[in-house]
Amino acid sequence: MKKLLSASFFSLFASIAFGQNAPSFDVHLEAQTITNLPGIQSYAAGEHDGKWLIFGGRLDGLHQRQPWQSFDNAGHNRDVYVIDPTSGNFWHAPLSGIGNDTLEAQLAATNPNFVQRDSLLFIVGGYGLDAQSVHITHPLMTVVNVPAMIQGIVANGSVDTSALASFNHANFAVTGGKLLMLDTAFMLVGGQQFDGQYNPMGHNTYTQQYTNEIRRFGVEGTFPSLTVTHHSAVVDTAELHRRDYNVTYMTDGQELSINAWSGVFQYNADLPFLHPVEISAQHAVAPISSFSQYLNHYHCPTMSLWEDSSQTMHTVFFGGIAEYYYDDNGTLVHDTDVPFVKTIANVTKKANSYTEHKLSAEMPALLGAGAEFFPLENLTYEDANIILLDSVGTDSVHVGYIYGGISSPARNVFFGGQTNASTASPTLYKVYLVKNTSIGLEENAPTKKRDFGVQLVPNPASSPLKIAFNTPLENDASLAIYSMDGKKIWSKKRLKEGLSDFTAHQFSAPAGTYLLKLEDERGGQEVVFIWNN
Repeated sequence: MKKLLSASFFSLFASIAFGQNAPSFDVHLEAQTITNLPGIQSYAAGEHDGKWLIFGGRLDGLHQRQPWQSFDNAGHNRDVYVIDPTSGNFWHAPLSGIGNDTLEAQLAATNPNFVQRDSLLFIVGGYGLDAQSVHITHPLMTVVNVPAMIQGIVANGSVDTSALASFNHANFAVTGGKLLMLDTAFMLVGGQQFDGQYNPMGHNTYTQQYTNEIRRFGVEGTFPSLTVTHHSAVVDTAELHRRDYNVTYMTDGQELSINAWSGVFQYNADLPFLHPVEISAQHAVAPISSFSQYLNHYHCPTMSLWEDSSQTMHTVFFGGIAEYYYDDNGTLVHDTDVPFVKTIANVTKKANSYTEHKLSAEMPALLGAGAEFFPLENLTYEDANIILLDSVGTDSVHVGYIYGGISSPARNVFFGGQTNASTASPTLYKVYLVKNTSIGLEENAPTKKRDFGVQLVPNPASSPLKIAFNTPLENDASLAIYSMDGKKIWSKKRLKEGLSDFTAHQFSAPAGTYLLKLEDERGGQEVVFIWNN
């Protein structure tokens, strides 16, 4: 059931989503199709020399409600894929070539935990059918030599078994958590052990146990002669009771840390947590109860950026599933069914303060859940996949790709009997970073930044162009729209004082990405938007 927030609550949320510390960038997505490439969601991925290595995940959409249909055998991805997004080619090889039913089953699992360090991809757990066709969370960690595996698949169309090493331990039986590294310590954050056949009513077809902890372990040696040492766990039943969520690296410019974002489910309600949790390099767990993340709650592609010049950390979330979203009229909707969303939002951390902003761009459809973001390797910081924002160019810059995930035809297909209509998306999306402050605007010197809370309703936009302000104008103001090369293509010299919305009936331009600038005598705000003509 959809609930429109009260006007007073919307005003409070607007101050969070459109207030201070707005990011100096926006994003733009460009679809790219590779002929015959299947859609895959909730997979494990590695990367080498611009090519991606994909294990496991599902070939279908959102899981079914009936135990005998949910997470069925037909939906398992039982091939290993190599994708070259630059050339538009892909290769694949069957997992059956491994000759080990137990290992094959784990590498076909959905929602595994994975991280890459140098040339090695570590894949832990995951849920699916075992060698006896029983649904389990796999108690395995498989280590993959990524360059060797890619070379074997591209050259021979087969899995190179010498590029695999596998380890069995009960601590690895986790699905829906996140695996990261701080220094030399592997940290398996949150997640659950889920065994049996899923049903949404809690009937006795499965067992489920959240880990409520960070499981720490180390791996030593030279591949494939590796040894695993299990260390003591960090337990927090209140803050680490989370799964199917986003966990990302953070930095203050000196030291790496980890943030666990949102996640499900609360103990007393089938709703996401709204506050993040900081995890330090010393493994201390600290909830940020003063901040609520209203947008992008389930696992979705994330892009991390460090802005050294302002000592600011940005984390961008692309679509997925969330309890809150903005409808096509720009109204914030609270939906306790927790639907699929198009929202692209950024959470900014500056010093100890967090703010959340909905970016003007949106996903092109109800996409993102179970997808991954692949940053371009030359832009990232160490092994943390953090993009150094100050080093990115001064225009619309290609920074990475999004691949796969669930494509849903409607927001609430799970409760609407439409789960069969959702699919795994085969489309790649090139992600461009658009640095708002870097565009040379014709006839305009840089102006002092003001936050009018500008929204284009909707964005991507089409005729007539509608522009709304959360902060009424105090003086006469002007609007202008520029192409991305800085050429002014439309303007409105005087806007009425106190105006809260405006329709640009006369604006016309070819489809593309544009910059809108609203300013008065005290300053201005710039917003990037997509025009569908």
